[in-house]
Amino acid sequence: MKKLYILSLGLLACTSVNAQVVQAVSMSPNETLTSTNANAAQTYTVDKARKATFEYLKQAFSPYENEKLKLIPDNLDSVMTSQAVVNKASYANFMKSMTNLPELKKQLESAQNFDKVAQLKQISEFNKALSVKASAGCFSEQESGDYVTVPTLEGRSLVGTNLAPLRENPRYGLVENYSQGFARISKDMVYGFRDLCGNMVIQPQYDYAEPFNDGKALVKKYYWHFIDTNGKESEVLKGVKSGKALSYGISALTFENNKVALVDNNYPTTNKPLSSYFDEIIPFAGNLFKVRNDKQFGLIKIDGTAVIDLVYDRIYLSETNKWVIIEKDKKVGLIDIDGNTRIKPSYESLISVNVKPEISNASSIIAKDEKGFRVIELNERKISDVYASIGLYNTYGLTKVCKESTEKGTQCGFMNYEGVEIIPTQYGKVSDFSKYGLVVVSEQNTNCSLPVGNCQTDLVYDHFGRIVLDKINPDSPVGTLYSVTDTLIAGTLVAVKTMTPTESGKFSEGFNLVNNITYSRFTKEPFELIKRFDKNYFAVRKNNVWGLIDNFGNEILAPTYMDLVHSSDGYFGVMFDNEKYGYIDETGKVRITFEYNEINPFNNGLAIVSKGKNQYGIINKFNAKVAPCQFKSIIYEASTQKYSLTERNDVYVLNQEGDCLSDNCKDFYDVVRKANAKQKN
Repeated sequence: MKKLYILSLGLLACTSVNAQVVQAVSMSPNETLTSTNANAAQTYTVDKARKATFEYLKQAFSPYENEKLKLIPDNLDSVMTSQAVVNKASYANFMKSMTNLPELKKQLESAQNFDKVAQLKQISEFNKALSVKASAGCFSEQESGDYVTVPTLEGRSLVGTNLAPLRENPRYGLVENYSQGFARISKDMVYGFRDLCGNMVIQPQYDYAEPFNDGKALVKKYYWHFIDTNGKESEVLKGVKSGKALSYGISALTFENNKVALVDNNYPTTNKPLSSYFDEIIPFAGNLFKVRNDKQFGLIKIDGTAVIDLVYDRIYLSETNKWVIIEKDKKVGLIDIDGNTRIKPSYESLISVNVKPEISNASSIIAKDEKGFRVIELNERKISDVYASIGLYNTYGLTKVCKESTEKGTQCGFMNYEGVEIIPTQYGKVSDFSKYGLVVVSEQNTNCSLPVGNCQTDLVYDHFGRIVLDKINPDSPVGTLYSVTDTLIAGTLVAVKTMTPTESGKFSEGFNLVNNITYSRFTKEPFELIKRFDKNYFAVRKNNVWGLIDNFGNEILAPTYMDLVHSSDGYFGVMFDNEKYGYIDETGKVRITFEYNEINPFNNGLAIVSKGKNQYGIINKFNAKVAPCQFKSIIYEASTQKYSLTERNDVYVLNQEGDCLSDNCKDFYDVVRKANAKQKN
């Protein structure tokens, strides 16, 4: 059996023409009555159902009103709008008031519209509302009843009869949700339709029936017919083997010769299909259909007009579903959704680039032929150079591209979405971009001296194509190697591992810092280690000694000290080469000599220091001994701002200025005097 593939709700759905499937026909926002998430258990009286239907129809038809055309008289509109419920008489007057709808329909159908598909869609919205109006007319006759919010095949909701109980009846093989006001049912293996009030307005009598499609439904009772919302049958559709409703009042009919064509709801009168006859009509994208005759494919619109002729071996969507790939004689090209040829079938393959809109507005394709790969930017119609390889685009909208040369071999760089080289293809090696947007590239030097240096030189680029770390290094003109890391210091500085060649032919490892916001070099030279010292400075180590740089990368203290421990009150605690600690200021001037085994930050001008085990004392910023280094322990309690000094079994208490406060202060000052006298001698 031949297959006909049907498009439903803009999606691609495949089914045999004889299959009983739920068709979802697109519906405009104007047809929304209530959310599909509404409480299905909520019931409405018939008066409330009329009110809800009035609001729905008023909203559905309001786009067609103008100054000369009033679909609902003002006096009736104001009354029904203000009422919480609508009675039978008012509702009947409302239905009768819209007498000019058929004339309006004729005006819409006869209007000249350049875009026929757009005109079809507009007329379809109107016809859907007419179909709902035809079904909802039953509320004029109802005296009472309980109604609920019912889902529809369009994914919207209406107020009508709850169909769920019917689904429990074994006589019903199909109880479908409402479509444009009517529910398709199969009872005792024949098809009919119910209206919103639950009336069987079209008795079950058909071998098969499609849902309503803009006021008409395809039905089969030995022969195929169209029926309207009153159940009136059209003339027999001669020579029709099967049919399927699509949308916009258009259906696909398969004839006895197994040819398929698109027809509209007027086909029983005109006997003229909208499209040519094909072996197959297949849903493609949106309002486009792929058609086939024999082994050749083309595209048509839902109005039957041709987009591209049947001359291609294959037609399929690109990976991004934005472009149509056409294939002929094993060569591929590209057209847009409107059928305009962008690339003639001349390439072995075309791959869509998934462009990030926050980076670029480009629309790009990677094309391959016998010469190699290139990027084609379709908006500006730009074609890149030819490359031996093009990789995947990264987070920064760049892809690795390489060229082959008999002289230089493989040379690589990076290209953007537009096909422009951001990093030139002149490097033998390129790394992947780091998390923070840096990449290392390498080139071979033809003139380099050994053992100082080597014939590979690295550069670091940012993702804008700017050189961040150059190949020229103060210590070595060639041979510096880099490795990007994802290590972040102080929130904005990225560490780049740096290997600098030495005179011995080996490498000295270190780190540079790069600002990941401005992508400017922060450090002026590599350091063995870099760490945050305080909010104003970084501690840097070179040749196993430490120095300081400020928040702008400027050297404050040249690497001189074996250790940097802390800063306070403008002083830095450092260890000198005698392995003793002292204090210097930011100019490097020694303020307190290197005589202590342990030091602490200054607090209100005082600091706890030690000269060994059980030799703790307190000094001020002039190295005056407030307490000599002979106490077993000294503890500062921040909550009380007091020092507790222990000597043997005695404990002395000092305030933060160094004055004794305890009852044994006389003994404390004796200890201080003796220590001072001993130091003088």
